[in-house]
Amino acid sequence: MAIKIQTQKPEIPVEIGDLTFAFNVSDESVKKFRDEAVKVQKELENIAISDDEDKAIEQSKEVLKRGFNIMLGDGAFEKVYDISPSVMICMQYFVQLAEGIEQELRNMGFNESQQEKAKKYLMKNSQSAIASPVAFPLA
Repeated sequence: MAIKIQTQKPEIPVEIGDLTFAFNVSDESVKKFRDEAVKVQKELENIAISDDEDKAIEQSKEVLKRGFNIMLGDGAFEKVYDISPSVMICMQYFVQLAEGIEQELRNMGFNESQQEKAKKYLMKNSQSAIASPVAFPLA
């Protein structure tokens, strides 16, 4: 008899309009997202529309490109910008995307360290085993 365990798809599906993407939930990807998403948001806040509006738009595009590519993979920003060619709208998408991914990660248990999560899981299961011992039939 074999033990079969269904593997989980390590991604969060993302839809923006008719576009479909996936956020990879590998350890490396989650760490990169958490490190970089906040930096991208701060950079966007610090871009001031001065006398040179064209320069501010180009700077915003570059920062958004980096942010979308971190979350959804290379080329994601261009696809999103093609369907909504506005830096302001893409910024709104970015904020919604970052908040949504963070919420999904919390729902998946990524808000605590893997070690803490494993410890809680093992404690829960060991208490269940003590509370309801398995009855083995006598031969």
